[in-house]
Amino acid sequence: MTANDLLTSTAPAIDPSVSIADIRDGIAPHALDFLDLVRSTLLEPYPRKLPPTYTAANIATLCGIDKKRMPYLTTKLALPTGTQTGAGRAKIFTLEEAIVWVQATSNRVQRRAGSRGRVVAFANYKGGVAKTTTSISIAQKLTLMGRKVLLIDCDPQGSATQLCGYAPDAEIGYNDTILPLIDGEESTLHYAVHDTYWKNLHLIPSCNAVQEAEFGVPAQLLTNSRFEFWDILNKGIRPLLDDFDVVVIDTPPALSYITTNVLMAADAIVMPLPPEALDFASSTQFWQMFAEIAARLPKVMESKRYDFINIFMTKVRSTEASKGVQGWIRKAYGDLVFPHFVPESKVQAAALGALSTIYDQRRIDVDSDGDAPRMSGEQYERLREPHDALAEHIDNQFSQIWAREAAE
Repeated sequence: MTANDLLTSTAPAIDPSVSIADIRDGIAPHALDFLDLVRSTLLEPYPRKLPPTYTAANIATLCGIDKKRMPYLTTKLALPTGTQTGAGRAKIFTLEEAIVWVQATSNRVQRRAGSRGRVVAFANYKGGVAKTTTSISIAQKLTLMGRKVLLIDCDPQGSATQLCGYAPDAEIGYNDTILPLIDGEESTLHYAVHDTYWKNLHLIPSCNAVQEAEFGVPAQLLTNSRFEFWDILNKGIRPLLDDFDVVVIDTPPALSYITTNVLMAADAIVMPLPPEALDFASSTQFWQMFAEIAARLPKVMESKRYDFINIFMTKVRSTEASKGVQGWIRKAYGDLVFPHFVPESKVQAAALGALSTIYDQRRIDVDSDGDAPRMSGEQYERLREPHDALAEHIDNQFSQIWAREAAE
């Protein structure tokens, strides 16, 4: 079927009563074919995304230096000079060149040999809370701070995988995911690490097959009552922590076997939470249920301690109802609530529709056909700043640990 055929076709007509065969033979393949067409339009060159480029002013901001010092530092440290795009036009720098600049000029604590990378999980068992958007945005920002990052997509929906430029199920299968580890076929996750379009951001992708873990884990428990089902992911991640500064994990929207594994493997937890009444109520149930599950796991109550836990408010509206729930969240969680929040934004929603995050954008139209609102400088800053602040906070927390370990 050609692209034109897909565009002019409609979903197959079916009887109002729908069988599994109807779904398998009609709805599912048509939807997947059209998704391939959408991807070929949005991701150039197909099927990969392209990283952003940066101006000299962007580089200076990332490095925290005066732009006027750049010529001197370019010579002294043999740093990239950028590329002239035309007569009289400013130079542009690639993402890779930007990271070289950041690493060369950074005063951040560096993780030394003997100090392992740290693991941060983004978790909430309610969907639609911007969990995936937040996790991949923080992963991208950490690379722009000079860190080497691994993003593990544990959500069978594979949204983080999509945002990294891969097509779940079409390009990603069983052997690319955490499943061989979960099923006992692999002892570490080295086999599953993929490169992405974004320098220093690596991915362990996901696809629909990952849902099989929710059946595979209890099946193993039936044959071995002493099977430590909660520690599978932790054991698979640990050997990778010499290779990465930070491992970011996106969890499924459920307190499942996979999520329990993620929370046990994590050194820190961030809960993205929109200030809406149902989301707030769901968040309290999440912590209660997690505590009850953890209490039943041998030695976990005595040994497990997190570097930090934060509540990160997302999709924040300026309504009185939203402000009221923000008050509830602050009273319920106190100092755990991160002081910066992400406002609700049609611009960000449009960017996600184009499979882009805030760090893929730079004050440009997020939808070239003009249907989406233009991203002004103010809108861009309002969306980027809370993510910058959260990434800075996470890096500072982990840097303190690395500094203490270096001093011992």
